[in-house]
Amino acid sequence: MGTASKGPYFFLSYAHTPSDGLGKSEPNLWVRRLYGDLCAHIREMTTVQGDLAGFMDSTSIRTGDDWPTALAESLAACRVFVPLYSPRYFISPWCGKEWTVFSRRQATGQGERRIGATSAVVPALWSPVRDHQLPLCVRNVQYTHSELGHRYQEYGLYGLVKVSSFRADYQRAVLHLARRIVEIGETVAVEPGTHAHLQGADDAFAPEPALPTGPTLRITVAAGALGRLPERRSPLYYGPTPLHWNPYHPESAYPLVTLAANIVEGLNYRVIVRELDQEADLVDGPEILLLDRWVLRDPKHRARLRELDTEHRSSTGLVVPWNSADPDGSAGQHELAAAVDEALPRATSLQRQGGRAGALSIPDLGSFRALLPQVVEAAANSYLSSAWTALPGESTPRFKLGAAGPPPGASPTWARPGL
Repeated sequence: MGTASKGPYFFLSYAHTPSDGLGKSEPNLWVRRLYGDLCAHIREMTTVQGDLAGFMDSTSIRTGDDWPTALAESLAACRVFVPLYSPRYFISPWCGKEWTVFSRRQATGQGERRIGATSAVVPALWSPVRDHQLPLCVRNVQYTHSELGHRYQEYGLYGLVKVSSFRADYQRAVLHLARRIVEIGETVAVEPGTHAHLQGADDAFAPEPALPTGPTLRITVAAGALGRLPERRSPLYYGPTPLHWNPYHPESAYPLVTLAANIVEGLNYRVIVRELDQEADLVDGPEILLLDRWVLRDPKHRARLRELDTEHRSSTGLVVPWNSADPDGSAGQHELAAAVDEALPRATSLQRQGGRAGALSIPDLGSFRALLPQVVEAAANSYLSSAWTALPGESTPRFKLGAAGPPPGASPTWARPGL
């Protein structure tokens, strides 16, 4: 069952419709009707009392209340976050701040929901939104549930509530939406949040900053996936593809490659992410290999990694994360560590020779954050060293990342600006 809470069962996040200036109508009347219908269903489906079924700012905050505090407290205590998708929603800084504040709360699934990504966000389509209008942070969140009906997907809840002939479609969609909210509320536990006011929160929907103008770094992931795990290996750390691998669950809510890409982009690189078995791109530059050592129990993976090691460039940095809290980890730790050395002798030797042996066995998230930049710097240095074209009769000059520029007479084919 979901965690008991003194806050509202769900928090309705929506974009306020501006007034027409004539005072003839309540601009958010239809959202208020939806909110009331959802609350009525949830009171019937659960044991929540009175006004704890939901929270909507224009309904739940009374005149004279400290509304920033009321909003913050409800976001920190609600079980489920229900954003009403519309074109106006994703240009509202306030809605973006509400999304940010709720998403900081760690969600943990129970039962079947312990496997794969877990979220207590249940979006609803208020009015149709084109794919290009969705910010990157929401594109992986499912919102077009088939059980809500095809007219819901075509018109959104606003269209259904406004057209009298769609009344049955509206009632069906709202009932199923309420059931979805209760399902998530009962199977996902969300840790209490802080009562941070929204004014200081980031807008999750703000335009993405310009891509870094620096060089490109490839992150390659060699990891397991659900349905392709060794016998008796826990599925808690995996998702549908290797790119969903999250060895530091539950401390981290995000796949490892997402964390790695954020760190690398912070070092002013453009990042390309791929799975080990995907066809390599033609981009030239340094590379980081994130290795889940459990894949070495698969003969095909071992053979592929040995093949990679024979063509291994010194500008590829090997990183081997694992979780000291992983119940499977301690039993096979020495065996798996030896398997890494056996499959990738050249890559492991380069890391040890460079004083980065710690990157071959990273037991926690803090160590990963500290060690990854060191491996990136070493891979970049190695690539730069091989990129300088030596003058005739001279050996290739040594170059250290952070130097003021290339050695006299050198012609770099790749360089990292700003360093």
